Amino acid sequence: MNMAKREKKFPLLMTALSLLLILVTLITLALATGAADKLTAFNARSIGDASYDCEDKIHKRFEEDLISKYFDNFSSRYEPEKRQYVVYYRVSVNVDKGSYTEVTDMMAKCIVWERLGYVSDFQIIKI
Repeated sequence: MNMAKREKKFPLLMTALSLLLILVTLITLALATGAADKLTAFNARSIGDASYDCEDKIHKRFEEDLISKYFDNFSSRYEPEKRQYVVYYRVSVNVDKGSYTEVTDMMAKCIVWERLGYVSDFQIIKI
């Protein structure tokens, strides 16, 4: 009788182990594909380097609604005490108002740490 119980538990154990293996594989795949989306750090050596990632953020945020963007060299600066770049762009976008679209001007503010190189803070400021 003890052998009969073991024979009944064996398929159940194999099924549980198979499901566990599938679950671990799915989690591993999800983490591996998520790692591809991680930002790659690099040293931002100039405000120009810092502005490239800021432009990417602007394009991702507004996509086809973006009309124009231009670097604001009066507001953008390097802050040596914090070792970061503060980059501003003036942005014009189409804003859907229901039956029509309206062109709206905004400012995009990006903070780029010199040692990390990617945008650590991104804000849209309505003007």
